[in-house]
Amino acid sequence: MDGVDPRIISYSLLAVVVIGGTWAIRRMIAKFTTATPQRPLARPVGEALRDGDLALAARLATDQGDFDQAAALYKRLGRDLDAARALRQGKRYDDAADLFEQLRDYQAAAQCYKRAGNPSAQLRMLRAAGEFEAAAEVAAQLGDLAAAADLAQRAGRVDLAIGWLRQTGQLAAAARLEAPLCEQKDQWAAAAERWLAAGDQVRALACYDRAGDVRAASSLLVRLGRPEEAAERLVAARAFAEAAALFESIGAHRKAALNHQKAGDSERAIHCLSMAGDKLTVVKLRLATGQRDEALRVAQSVAATDAAFAEVSKLAAQMLIDRGDQAAAGRTLLPLLHAPLPEAEIARLGRQAVELLVAAGDAARARQAWDRLSQLGGGDPELDAWLRAVEPKVGQPAQTRREPTMALGPAAAIAPPRETRAVGLKRDDREQGGLAERTLDDIGADSAGDDGWPAGVPAALALRYGGLDRLGQGGNGVVFKAQDKLLGRTVVLKFMLEGSMPGDMQRKYFQREIKLAAQLNHPNIVQIYDMGETDGVPWYAMEFVAGKPLTAYMPMGQPIADPRWLCQILDQFAAALDHAHSKGLIHRDIKPDNVLVANDGAVKLLDFGLARIRDEGFGELSVLAGTPYYMAPEQLDGSDVDHRCDIYALGVVIFRAMTGHLPYTEGNVFVAHAVEPIPDPRQFVATLPARSTAIILRAMAKVPAERYQTCGELARDVRAAFGVG
Repeated sequence: MDGVDPRIISYSLLAVVVIGGTWAIRRMIAKFTTATPQRPLARPVGEALRDGDLALAARLATDQGDFDQAAALYKRLGRDLDAARALRQGKRYDDAADLFEQLRDYQAAAQCYKRAGNPSAQLRMLRAAGEFEAAAEVAAQLGDLAAAADLAQRAGRVDLAIGWLRQTGQLAAAARLEAPLCEQKDQWAAAAERWLAAGDQVRALACYDRAGDVRAASSLLVRLGRPEEAAERLVAARAFAEAAALFESIGAHRKAALNHQKAGDSERAIHCLSMAGDKLTVVKLRLATGQRDEALRVAQSVAATDAAFAEVSKLAAQMLIDRGDQAAAGRTLLPLLHAPLPEAEIARLGRQAVELLVAAGDAARARQAWDRLSQLGGGDPELDAWLRAVEPKVGQPAQTRREPTMALGPAAAIAPPRETRAVGLKRDDREQGGLAERTLDDIGADSAGDDGWPAGVPAALALRYGGLDRLGQGGNGVVFKAQDKLLGRTVVLKFMLEGSMPGDMQRKYFQREIKLAAQLNHPNIVQIYDMGETDGVPWYAMEFVAGKPLTAYMPMGQPIADPRWLCQILDQFAAALDHAHSKGLIHRDIKPDNVLVANDGAVKLLDFGLARIRDEGFGELSVLAGTPYYMAPEQLDGSDVDHRCDIYALGVVIFRAMTGHLPYTEGNVFVAHAVEPIPDPRQFVATLPARSTAIILRAMAKVPAERYQTCGELARDVRAAFGVG
């Protein structure tokens, strides 16, 4: 062996292994190839059954393609899922689906029903399985597009649902689905159109607002029955002509006029103002547009009972003077000498009337005017001297004072004044009362009767009050300074003045003033002491304040020089207003004339005659109440107002106090307050603090929401602007 080559041994062993392996493989192949024909197919299943091995038998049946036997065996074993699968393999789809459905395998059941060609059952199973998108497709194939759309929505496939709804003609439902999709893409105009198609106008309005489409939003508001809101939106968008037309269509003539004026259509504005009964502004607009004849015609149609009678009469007189008709101008001024105007104004107009009538040769009427002026002398040396100088030029005294006094137009005749006589109150004393001096013509003369008690004033009150001195006539009442005999104090007595407006309305004003003022208990508001009705005449007693109206400290053209004094006054003024506002009361006639400054520096707010009058059913008259130079835009155009109209007026008072001027005096004051920019107060007084402009702009903002919300806040800013601690 030692001489045998190892390589020969290795090769020999390799050959043995190869030959042996080949033989073994051939034996195995032969065994398997000869087994099949020797053993029948059913035999193994049968053997398994004889052995009691049902699971093996079912498996063998499945392997051999006998799916029915396999399913039956699996059912015997309680293996229904395997049975269903066996039936599915055997293409027994209906039976398999039924079994899958029993097992709640709805997806498998749906597949079997699909293969069985039963789409209705397939749809039912897909619904049960929550396969809504697939179910929607099947429903569409079945032609049930409404069901398909519903299923698509549940699947979140809104795009599919929209298409199917449109195909079925359900356009509103399709639009309702599409609108939110447009909103998600910020396509607000398209979203609004879809909401409209869906019948949801409120959602459509919100989308138009987001889109900034004011006209579309306004049109929709009209359809919603909210035309006034629609018009206000057009105003905010400066679509004045469209807003005016809309206001006009709903009978809001004053607002319509204001917007026609902003749009440059003066003729239409005049028409609307005529419809609203605002003849004063009609006259002013006619004059502004050069229509003087028409302006005079309108002026001469104003009755003496009209709230604008005095202003219109003055304009008419000037137009007649410009025409050279001095006689007619003088006759036009005569009724104003018995109107509720300040005494200084009556004196000025009376002198003008006398001069016009004397120049026209109408001595008799000149004498009427002279007589009226002679009643106003009583302590005014200048007027007394003028009366003496002009007396030779007027006619002889009339035998009776019962001649009718002509007013503007045939229907405007007013009752002549009764004989009156001054009560000996000096001019300085009258000014202390802080009320504008006016006449007593319509309540009876203020001359004393035999018992020294003024005629026309309930004599029964003489038991309680005495020493009456007439202070003047304020708004709807005549005012006296008196002594309360019972309590030993000086008071102011006010009695209702008949004839300044229709009786019931005037009584409501007077009684409302008493009730409102009596509700307020504040050191800066004039206190009401007592009230009643005696001999049919309503009256009340209030606190007497020795001092002057704020107007006396604010002559035109002269700003208040001492900012510290101004701030002290303003602080008290604001406190009074905020107190009234806290009680739900709005003054509505804030101006310097309605603020008294006592000799000790205390401020007293008075005259609540116009407060909240619209709430009490005064209607359109409430819009005319107030003083236009101080009225907020919402008061002038007839809008609903709140306490911020008083804040606007306070802003005007501050403007006048700082500059010595009113912000608007020329042209149409109504339109100016509504649309014209607020003048910079520093153009009048260059040394004002820079912050003064911002304060004025905020206080007098055209939109109430942009103003100060309390008067105290405004007063604090003024104090800070001037550096007053």
